[in-house]
Amino acid sequence: MILVAGGLVASGLLEIFFRYRESKEHLALLQQEAAAVAALKIERFIQDIETAMKAAAKGQGVAPDFKFELKRLFYLAPAITQATILDDRGSQLARLSRLRVVSTGKDSDYSSSTAFQQARQGQSYLSPVFFARNSEPYLTIALPVEQFKGEIVGVLLADVNLKYVWDVVSSIKAGKAGYAYVVGRSGDLVAHPDIALVLQNRNIADLAQVQAAFGSAIDAGKFREAKNIHGKDVISSFALIPRLDWAVFIERPIEEVYETLYGSLLRTFTLLLIGLGVALLASGLVARRVLRPLRRLGEGADRIGSGDLSYRVNLKTRDEIEALAEQFNKMAAALQGAHDRLEEKVADRTRELVTANEKLKELDKLKSDFLSNVFHELRTPLTAIEGLAANMLDGIIGPVNDKQIEYLADIKTSTDRLARLIENLLDLSIIAAERAEMKPSAISLLALVQEVSLGLRTIAKNKLTDLELGSLEPLTVWADRDRIAQVLTNLIGNAIKFTPPQGRVVVSAHMNGGAWAQVSIADTGPGIPPEEVRKIFDEFYQVTRPGKQKSQGVGLGLAISKKLVEMHGGKIWVESEVGKGSMFHFTLPTQPKTDIPAD
Repeated sequence: MILVAGGLVASGLLEIFFRYRESKEHLALLQQEAAAVAALKIERFIQDIETAMKAAAKGQGVAPDFKFELKRLFYLAPAITQATILDDRGSQLARLSRLRVVSTGKDSDYSSSTAFQQARQGQSYLSPVFFARNSEPYLTIALPVEQFKGEIVGVLLADVNLKYVWDVVSSIKAGKAGYAYVVGRSGDLVAHPDIALVLQNRNIADLAQVQAAFGSAIDAGKFREAKNIHGKDVISSFALIPRLDWAVFIERPIEEVYETLYGSLLRTFTLLLIGLGVALLASGLVARRVLRPLRRLGEGADRIGSGDLSYRVNLKTRDEIEALAEQFNKMAAALQGAHDRLEEKVADRTRELVTANEKLKELDKLKSDFLSNVFHELRTPLTAIEGLAANMLDGIIGPVNDKQIEYLADIKTSTDRLARLIENLLDLSIIAAERAEMKPSAISLLALVQEVSLGLRTIAKNKLTDLELGSLEPLTVWADRDRIAQVLTNLIGNAIKFTPPQGRVVVSAHMNGGAWAQVSIADTGPGIPPEEVRKIFDEFYQVTRPGKQKSQGVGLGLAISKKLVEMHGGKIWVESEVGKGSMFHFTLPTQPKTDIPAD
């Protein structure tokens, strides 16, 4: 529909555009020709009167009796209403009027008139239009009277009634409502179909078409839209009569000019409606023949995609779409078969996994019980060894020498390390078996950090390392005090252990969002390589330090700390750069909610 309607609209607009241009050019040509013809008729009318006057004046001289010539002039030029003979000094010799009898004598002097002076020099004179007795327009023509060629003995004056010009313009019909009129340079109407406007001595010099006709841009104003005498929109053309300094105008109402354009618009809209109807019918056929079957195929694909593999598309279009539907159904059947087989395999494997998982749980429980028993059994003799070594160092069994003291000190150090290892393994085993007891409560994070830091300050001092408390906000967190103390001890202890002498460890705490508190432990140690940052929280992983002796421990402190923080719902991470130290962070909830997301 869009394609058809767009094509029709485009073609209709082009047709209207070119029809408008052609109509305008054709109308301009017709009106210009009509104005030119009217101007030619008016000019010929004046020329015929001049010819008759020249015939009456040529070679006759100034005879004492010229009644016959004047009457013959009146007969040849009916538009002349009065004729006057002047001698070579401008005195009136005789006058003949259609309204009065012939008179002779020197009762008038025309020697100073422009008409006499110009005719006395051998030139014809045409006066501006004037209105005699405030009614009809008149024109005065003056010609020299020659006795012999080149010998001027007088002047012949004639007043011409311009009513004939009204007859000429009244006979011009431009279209249905077009008309013609004549205007002088001063703007006075010379002739108009409405004679009342002429008799009123109407001046229309303020009209745009009149100003264009007598202005400097004459050619540009020969065809234009303007307002007529009555203020209505018209299309105006004109032709000039240079000898008379008149302009003949042809005007037509603008609605008449655009009548053909309106017809084109009507035809275009009719074709558009017909085209839209055809496009609608074609769209319906396409929808019925193509789109609906394709929509059903799409619905089938959605049903199968949503899991209904038993759905089939039933189409009987007897074309390629029906063949496509059959292939679609075959594909759906194959998918359903594959899905059924896959479900059977998944069910079998699930049963196997369930059985294996139950066995693993049993084994894990046995392992945890075994490890707990082993750790308890190991801890008993280890405690005895540690106590015996301490008693010997205290001199309970008697004096010991320096060598024995050194050996006993090593025994005590090893037993302490083994005790910590057993304790860490026992904690890890309990956490892994999800049997770790949590006793969360509202605790002061500031007091806990200060307490743990105070307990580790002696170790830091022995390593010549500054342990400082940075920015500590008075925060209250919801956590197990002993578990968080264990996390703080692991992280601060590691920072002290890996920071070289004259280094610094800074502990700070602040809010991280509206429901989380964050603890940060920064050190000036060697840093952690980027490839090992993600591994340091794994069980039994130790950071490699080239050229350094392997640190004590088995890599369980950070793993246990991570699990304890996550049991509280928080998270733990590290930021480190080799050569610039490391900064460990972990978050704790400030409210007793288990569904608060970790920040």
